Amino acid sequence: MPWQTLVKIQAFIFNSSAVMGLNREICCIFFFIIGALGLQAQTGSKELSKIRLEGPAQGTQFHVTYFASDSLVRRSEIDSILKVIDLSMSIYRKDSKISLFNQDSVMQIEMDKHMAHVIAASFRYNKLSKGQFDITIAPLVNLWGFGIKKSAVAPDSATVYAAKQFVGMHYLKVKRKQLIKKKQGVKIDVNGIAQGYTVDVLADYLGHKGISNYMVEVGGEIRTSGTPPGQKGFSIGIVQPDESKQEDIMTAVVQLKTGALTTAGSFEKFIKYKDKKMGHHINPVTGFPYTTSVLSVTVYTRTAMDADALDNYFMGMEPTEIIAKAKKMKDVEVFVIYKNKNQAIQTIYSEGFGKLFKN
Repeated sequence: MPWQTLVKIQAFIFNSSAVMGLNREICCIFFFIIGALGLQAQTGSKELSKIRLEGPAQGTQFHVTYFASDSLVRRSEIDSILKVIDLSMSIYRKDSKISLFNQDSVMQIEMDKHMAHVIAASFRYNKLSKGQFDITIAPLVNLWGFGIKKSAVAPDSATVYAAKQFVGMHYLKVKRKQLIKKKQGVKIDVNGIAQGYTVDVLADYLGHKGISNYMVEVGGEIRTSGTPPGQKGFSIGIVQPDESKQEDIMTAVVQLKTGALTTAGSFEKFIKYKDKKMGHHINPVTGFPYTTSVLSVTVYTRTAMDADALDNYFMGMEPTEIIAKAKKMKDVEVFVIYKNKNQAIQTIYSEGFGKLFKN
């Protein structure tokens, strides 16, 4: 199910004598998941084993790594959870609840618990962002060729204006379990928040199974708990692409114990408009893609869903604005890669994010 994904990921788990890598091209940021994760460690009288599960998920891949004395979660369990979420919120499945809601003839649906949770969070972030985070942006996403319908040609202003008439979360209403559209033609796209939510669901499932040391990753969205045996945390490197040398340069390595790390970026996924490259993050107010200097925003916070929503919101700001906004939020830290006025790549990060750097 090819959900819109916002990061490019390469994950490496380093052992003392072997390196295992995965490379998938999705967008402009690379996460390197690094760590001397020994396959076994002694804890009391029991051996802790590293158990790794992986497979397709939401148009990308999932990776679950946990440490336990026995196999407590199987691949089939993860697949079952992913299928349920897909049937709820995948715009690429015709039989999903969200696809049903997006039909012009349908004006309301009964939400399941997953959709209800994501819709409620979407309203909160719409209010926090003063309308910049908006799940009714689906008509504009499709118009610019970043959704289900692909297009290499940028729309004209009149076409953008026409599509914008169906955008705005004031056209949505929640009544008990019902999601109601107030205007025919309104469509929703939760890809800017649902992948992070998926990570949280998987992480919480591991917790319910009694697993306290794990890392869950779906398409570059990460949440961790505890540490690998003998380590101080899960080491995750943030890397920028080098345009001139076509090589990946690691800019920072953070050590994550408990929390989530997600990234939004606009480096590879873009459209040309009036000789300018415009990324796939669209301003729901203007109807046009944002044109800031930001290449990517990495957000650290408690849950992956919150980080996922915030990294999309921050992509519409300039670097110093992002730092200032994050400073006003509780338990939110940011790392920004951007181009300065001379088109050189630079980084800036919040004070709290600096404390995450691996020593």
